[in-house]
Amino acid sequence: MPVTFALLLLLGQATADPCYDPQGRPQFCLPPVTQLAAVAASCPQACALSPGNHLGETCNGSLTLALGGSFLLTSVSLRFCTPGPPALILSAAWASGGPWRLLWHRPAWPGALGGPERVTFHSTPDPKATVVASHLRVEFGGQAGLAAAGLRGRCQCHGHAARCAARARPPRCHCRHHTTGPGCESCRPSHRDWPWRPATPQHPHPCLPCSCNQHARRCRFNSELFRLSGGRSGGVCERCRHHTAGRHCHYCQPGFWRDPSQPMSSRRACRACQCHPIGATGGTCNQTSGQCTCKLGVTGLTCNRCGPGYQQSRSPRMPCQRIPEATTTLATTPGAYSSDPQCQNYCNMSDTRVYMSLRRYCQQDYVLRAQVLASEAAGPAWRRLAVRVQAVYKQRAQFVRRGDQDAWVPRADLACGCLRLQPGTDYLLLGSVVGGPDPTRLILDRHGLALPWRPRWARPLRRLQQEERAGGCRGVRAPTSSPRPEH
Repeated sequence: MPVTFALLLLLGQATADPCYDPQGRPQFCLPPVTQLAAVAASCPQACALSPGNHLGETCNGSLTLALGGSFLLTSVSLRFCTPGPPALILSAAWASGGPWRLLWHRPAWPGALGGPERVTFHSTPDPKATVVASHLRVEFGGQAGLAAAGLRGRCQCHGHAARCAARARPPRCHCRHHTTGPGCESCRPSHRDWPWRPATPQHPHPCLPCSCNQHARRCRFNSELFRLSGGRSGGVCERCRHHTAGRHCHYCQPGFWRDPSQPMSSRRACRACQCHPIGATGGTCNQTSGQCTCKLGVTGLTCNRCGPGYQQSRSPRMPCQRIPEATTTLATTPGAYSSDPQCQNYCNMSDTRVYMSLRRYCQQDYVLRAQVLASEAAGPAWRRLAVRVQAVYKQRAQFVRRGDQDAWVPRADLACGCLRLQPGTDYLLLGSVVGGPDPTRLILDRHGLALPWRPRWARPLRRLQQEERAGGCRGVRAPTSSPRPEH
């Protein structure tokens, strides 16, 4: 039993990772110090090194060592042929061609040790004074001659690795803390919720994973989101899979809805809407319930059947029609109800021509070009129309979108002939709504106009739209005299 325990203890020590404490928490770690470069030459021939030496040449009192990568220098040892060179300059650079950083100028650096023939430089424990170099240059004066030079240091892994392949060029660190790169200088693609930072003895600064609900393998860091979150999270997931979308892949793409029986991390969290191509207005559905947007008279989760009071038709535009009304004509003739005393002076229009001036345009709540598709009763006082908005020349306070939608007309306005509407016809709709059951609804009533559309109106209306955007509706005092759409 003691032998087994000792073997297990030795095995545990052999597999222990210096970059993590016994509890598995990240901690600062460094690769071991190794010999980086060595140069030796006989003193009588100090200016002629062996031809196979790739580190540099000692000629005219200078030596340049190319280390083949970035290293943390811990010591530099120099041995001269004669005691005490009159001048000595030691400098380092990140790459060939500089800029060179002066490390020591004799006799200014107190860190130099040794006798007159041997000088050794040791790095200071201060992290700010750490020397990171890929090239080292030694300049000396007189006829001293450099007999030998040796460099020791460790791979530059920014505190995120305990070992490296130093013989590789450039050297590659065995990165930990979810970092990557030759020198562990960046975070892995899936761990970019925090900005990359070098590890320190006080804080290991590991890279943290992005919250992508297991639907993405990559993310990017957004500094603005990190700032707004108070330094808690800045990751944005990329290439969300399994039909998910969003910063954290936390909701479904258009055309899919969230299945409540599956967790958000499941591959089946988002289900296809399966909206009927004829009964639905599009392929999207409610993200929570999966309910598709149905056309007038169509019902069902996927809009696959006619609702109560409707029957199937042969028209793909209106697949369900009212029973017994196959089509409903709302057209009335001028003066058809003039004998009704309730209609006297009720309508807000006449049979005379209507000129669209800038003043009249600005006074409208909306100006639209729309096609009436169908009609159905909506209570004792209203009638519901299915319209297709083709162009919006003037927006109302409640935004009007293009495409198929509903509109409401008072029954009294139709009975008195204030509006003349017929399914399948395009109209220019002008409205100045005084009131209605819901401000979000599109109301057509006696305060507006419904004029059969004429193509020649398009250009003048666009001109009025441009004048409105240029501020033409502010301070309009009199109508313009330029001709506009007329009826």
